[in-house]
Amino acid sequence: MVRPQSLTLSLALTFAQPLTAQAHVGYGGRDFGSFDAAGGSVTIANQTVSGNYGWADGLDADFGDSHRLRAFRFSLSTTTTVTFSVAANAGATATSVGGLLPGFSIYQGLAHMAPFGADHDGAAATVAYLSSLDGAPKEGAFRALNDWKIGNDAGDPLSLFTFRGHAADSDLDGFVTGSFELAAGDYSIFVGGVNYVSQLDAMRPTYGMTATLAVAAVPEPETYALLLSGLGLLGLAVRRRSGC
Repeated sequence: MVRPQSLTLSLALTFAQPLTAQAHVGYGGRDFGSFDAAGGSVTIANQTVSGNYGWADGLDADFGDSHRLRAFRFSLSTTTTVTFSVAANAGATATSVGGLLPGFSIYQGLAHMAPFGADHDGAAATVAYLSSLDGAPKEGAFRALNDWKIGNDAGDPLSLFTFRGHAADSDLDGFVTGSFELAAGDYSIFVGGVNYVSQLDAMRPTYGMTATLAVAAVPEPETYALLLSGLGLLGLAVRRRSGC
């Protein structure tokens, strides 16, 4: 992955997009659904993202433009292991140049949804919040490896995304996957490109992707009992062989 330190902060600011030009955060067509102890797997294909740098841009001190990522959501009713994978999908768009180099971050929490107004970087509440932070002026609200907040035009309380994990396409093969143990709750996943320097391309071409969420089944209590019983028998056999 191209490190953001490879370019100076002033260069990144030169190519920053105005906050008011950014789109809203939404999950339309990108809801994996709710999962219980039975687990399951869902694939969502034919999704797109603008630019090949949105995730990497959230690594630097001036944050990133959430418009350059796509948000997915899911819910868990119990603690389990979740595996999320993203693959470049050139067939999802006719405008992409090359393929997406994906990265993603998982957060506990959701953006505002109907009947509330959608969150976006240019909302007055978001701008006021970002302006209150120390450091360089912000390009947007997104942070790839940290908690972050964003608001809507109605002035509702800011949506909070609590960071839970990430993965990035470090070998640049157009595929990334990661597994995480997550507690019950509502989650958002933000997916974007890891090619930080591609933001210098003013065309911001569209890249296609396919995403899969797999939730591991939680073993029943009887399964744990059988496992412990088997381990006990194995220990007894080992002691007998050793003459103990």
